[in-house]
Amino acid sequence: MNAPTLTRRSFTKAMGGLVLAFSLDPAELLAQGAAARLPGSLNNNRRLDAWVRIGGDGNATVYTGKVELGQGILTALWQIAAEELDLALPRVKIYSADSANSPDEGQTAGSQSIENSGTALRLACAEVRAILVDLAAAKLAVPAGSLTVTDGVVMTPDRLKVTYGEIAGQLDLNREVTGKAVPKPARKTRSRMRPNPLVCQASHPIGAKMTTAGSFVMQASAAAAAPQTTAPRLRCSR
Repeated sequence: MNAPTLTRRSFTKAMGGLVLAFSLDPAELLAQGAAARLPGSLNNNRRLDAWVRIGGDGNATVYTGKVELGQGILTALWQIAAEELDLALPRVKIYSADSANSPDEGQTAGSQSIENSGTALRLACAEVRAILVDLAAAKLAVPAGSLTVTDGVVMTPDRLKVTYGEIAGQLDLNREVTGKAVPKPARKTRSRMRPNPLVCQASHPIGAKMTTAGSFVMQASAAAAAPQTTAPRLRCSR
């Protein structure tokens, strides 16, 4: 006895039809092509050069979208950037809420400035430092892991060295932050628990004297509309 021959056409005809079903979720499709979420304000401001730039002299300029309201945020961000870049504080300039250059970080509110802008600057500066170390390693023909950095000077164990300024021309920061660079652990920071002068808001000079609730007096030199490094210094008294 011969078995009947079964084809797809005859099977489908016997069943009366074939139903195909599938789901097309727009959110899922968008998620597949979306970049990974980055910490803090980096997520909405992903370009490295929106946060950090290194000049031909090896000095750094950093940008934040947060403003100084007397809470000391610019001083904190300035120290964070200098630490991660391994530069002395006077070699780092910080621009605050410069609408032409600074990242868009929305409002300035309480401790969110450190949580969002501090995290973003720390990771961006750590990544820039890592790129500079890789460039130095290539120039010196040594492994990047064998190098140390002190105030913008990258050095080998046998004291061969290159400065940030000497490799700044090869540095391309017109790229997205990866968020993969590992920042310094707190125990290795230099300015931890060290007092530093407060930095005033560059674009809104405080003036000679300002009082708050009649109990706290801050005296400041008039600030020029310029990026801040160490000036103006505030003398505070209760």
